[in-house]
Amino acid sequence: MQQQTTFPAASLGLAASLALVAVLGPAGIDMYLASMPAMARELHTSYANVQLSLTVFLLALGAGQLLCGPLTDMLGRRRPLLAGIAVYILAAVWAAQADQLSTLLLARLLQGLGAALTLVVVMSMVRDVADGVKAAQLFALLMTIVGLAPVLAPAVGGLLDAHYGWRAVMLALAALGALTLLNSALFLPETLPLKNRVSPKGLHRTYARIALDRAFLLPALALSAAFFFLFAYIGGASLVYQRDFGLSASNFGLVFGATGVAVLLGAMASGRMVERHGVARLCVAGSVAMLGGAALALLGAWAGFGITAVVPGMFVALFGLGIAEAALMAMAMGSQQRALGSTAALLGAIQMTLSSLATPLAASLSEQGPLPWLLFLTVAGLLVSWLTLATARVHPATATNLGAH
Repeated sequence: MQQQTTFPAASLGLAASLALVAVLGPAGIDMYLASMPAMARELHTSYANVQLSLTVFLLALGAGQLLCGPLTDMLGRRRPLLAGIAVYILAAVWAAQADQLSTLLLARLLQGLGAALTLVVVMSMVRDVADGVKAAQLFALLMTIVGLAPVLAPAVGGLLDAHYGWRAVMLALAALGALTLLNSALFLPETLPLKNRVSPKGLHRTYARIALDRAFLLPALALSAAFFFLFAYIGGASLVYQRDFGLSASNFGLVFGATGVAVLLGAMASGRMVERHGVARLCVAGSVAMLGGAALALLGAWAGFGITAVVPGMFVALFGLGIAEAALMAMAMGSQQRALGSTAALLGAIQMTLSSLATPLAASLSEQGPLPWLLFLTVAGLLVSWLTLATARVHPATATNLGAH
């Protein structure tokens, strides 16, 4: 792919602008987690029902990518990006005004569609302006910046909730969107020339070809199972940590953010170890750590050690997730030599759609106490390990290319 714009592909300014856009999705997931118990009380519904606001957001984020990818190839990047951010802002303001669960769910569905459009545009813009090493550097820089969102967002959301309530958290998301819209309008140019725009005709055949390729499907399912594990943790942590372990909303944000650091450390370790061990061995090692960490948390809670066992166990599990995520993504993306944009859209759609099933299940089980929720996480870790072993068997053990990373 050739350089197509006048600005430097790997410039920090470009990376910062794209990272600001990419943060919208993770912030929309993580920033209001601490507020869920309070939202359930104020909207006169159950915690599990409030969790549906996360489920519909993930469904829209996943399925929306399949629709938005072809749209950006046809219309260019800039106009769909600005439209997506505007939708995200309006939906966040609407969610802040919700006085019943149905309104909240509709607003979050719309917000997820806006986030899907921004996510597709970010990935496409990187590929428009850079390739090879430059693209890899830009992706790595983006992922490092975006990786801070799950660490900071729950803490910021918890503090906002403690002082101003959950509606202030939604307004903060709208403010973040407004800042992103202004920055994008000023500093992000169009990156897809008219001559390179394509019609979405025949796209369904491309999606079918990729989906039926075993070399793509196995790592895609294993990666989706890993994300299922992550969202099962997210879906139950807020209630269990606050109700059963006695944390305040602000302290929950800090503890949740600390375990989120483990994902970032795992991803960094994966980048350092891949040349020596290969992606297949790394993804197996990561999945084993996920299973071991979940089992440690389950046994510790069963033995009565409470949060002193659960938090370290989840730290180990999420560190393993950080390692496995990078390796599995490399396998899925490396399975295809063409239609990489469609490959990324399909991978994202499968991930988010399957992950969306985890949150209502985790919410329902967490209402029954820590042990059912932790047992669910352990079973999910077992599924990740099984799929990862199946994936490793069809990929060379010595492969070192991190693909999308």
